[in-house]
Amino acid sequence: MMTGPGRGYGQILREFGIGPKKKLGQHFMIDPGLLRTVAALMLPEGSSWVALEIGAGIGTLTRELCARAEWVYAVELDRDLEGARAWMTGHLPNLTWIWGDALVAPDLTGRDLREKHPGSCLALVGNLPYYITSEILYRALIPRTPWSRLAFVVQEEVGERMAGRPGSRDFGRLSLWCQYRAEISLEKRLPPGCFVPRPEVGSCVVTLLMKDSFPLSEEEEEFLDSVSRSVFSKRRKTLANGLAGIIPDKERVSKAMEEAGIDPSLRPEDLGVDGFVALTKALLPLAREL
Repeated sequence: MMTGPGRGYGQILREFGIGPKKKLGQHFMIDPGLLRTVAALMLPEGSSWVALEIGAGIGTLTRELCARAEWVYAVELDRDLEGARAWMTGHLPNLTWIWGDALVAPDLTGRDLREKHPGSCLALVGNLPYYITSEILYRALIPRTPWSRLAFVVQEEVGERMAGRPGSRDFGRLSLWCQYRAEISLEKRLPPGCFVPRPEVGSCVVTLLMKDSFPLSEEEEEFLDSVSRSVFSKRRKTLANGLAGIIPDKERVSKAMEEAGIDPSLRPEDLGVDGFVALTKALLPLAREL
């Protein structure tokens, strides 16, 4: 079931009386060529992909993902899109559609998908609603997961923070976890005109190729999560001051940091991934004493 000549996705939205909802952060991609390009960046050839798509809308990107994947699980909250969604994707044999909140219904760790598809490469993808982007990323990145790849359309500013370099104002907790878990690439910038309705800012396609091994144990990663929350919530403070909520003894914290070669007067954005790994290893023994 393909759109006929002159019957584009924008017309389909109008035929089904769909007006994007600002409160849900809906910005639909409707250009077929762009959708094929984005899908190819999300699911490159050479692997047998099973994808969980967040924010599937009426299924314009879903169709292209299904053309490249063994199976796609598409999640969408807005039931008012049902008619257009059924017309767009009802014929696809390798699609499971899930109505629900992406922060509630699907397993963002990918463990459920691994049980269903033990031999496939797993990808978490989507044109993410802007208001849930960070939460989706943290849920997929902080625990260890079987994802091989994460690939999203995100607000350009978010993409720059994900790839932010140490020492810049873009480097923060999101940068740390993206770069700790994965090799990140800003693949393609998308101007506002690529979407309906037109957003006020640009967007980009970001891909994260997940790493196979990590320098910290799972216990240490849990502590890194606490450390990163604490210092980046007080990023105007020095590292030593930002850690007071975790380890109140500033003198012992500063001494442990200096012994690990870390300047306690640095700001958190100056440290980088390797620095946070060293900080975690230096401070966890003190935290265990509390």
